[in-house]
Amino acid sequence: MKARAMPDAVFPFADGVKSVSNCSLKLSSEPWPFAVKYAADIDAHWQAATKSNSSYFNGIVHLIDSVRFGDDVLEATLTRTDFKSYLYWRLGGYPEAGVVDGFGSAIIRSSDGDILLAQQMPGNVNYGFACLPSGFIDARDVQPDGTIDITRSIEREIAEELGAVANHVEREGRFIVARSGTQLCFAILFNAALSTAEIMRLVDEHNATSDDPELEVIIPVASLADIAELKMLPYARALLEALFAAR
Repeated sequence: MKARAMPDAVFPFADGVKSVSNCSLKLSSEPWPFAVKYAADIDAHWQAATKSNSSYFNGIVHLIDSVRFGDDVLEATLTRTDFKSYLYWRLGGYPEAGVVDGFGSAIIRSSDGDILLAQQMPGNVNYGFACLPSGFIDARDVQPDGTIDITRSIEREIAEELGAVANHVEREGRFIVARSGTQLCFAILFNAALSTAEIMRLVDEHNATSDDPELEVIIPVASLADIAELKMLPYARALLEALFAAR
């Protein structure tokens, strides 16, 4: 499978970082044709993938199948699929499949002014990268009317990854949307009433008492120089470069 760009008719704007007042997301009724077409290959790939990584879980995820900007709002629809189909698409190099990988991220700024990145535990799909606290849009985020509460998704990820830190953060302003190729991040900035050291201590305490801790290490950054040598996914680098350039 050859990776190609998203058709302009489906995702009609370039890579970059934008600020919007709201992200209006809704579940699409359409199945993901890619997952249907490659079902047999996906199953075979999943069998091999779970043999090499037993921590993989085939849960529900949602991928963006249409999106547009208008009146200071991003509007998007998302199709429901499963993790094994997503993994096949991702590890295949994100071939053209009518979707982009959309997810929520938290930008947490400590009282010292640091932005908190983290490296996930081994076995996670983003292991090895310095990431923002992030997660798939899953079934818990879909309301009875089909709308998707991306803010709740992001706040849940803070609690799951950072533990009690979630009790000491306050949202600031608008959504920051970062797109790079086939990845689209819906980010919210949170100010923490805690120093970087206090946050790291609370995360250590959370990891020590959690049955399944998600983060291996916290990585505080405060400038472009701090991220220059980090291994990061392109959307995260673009987002932080925009934030630091605006300071």
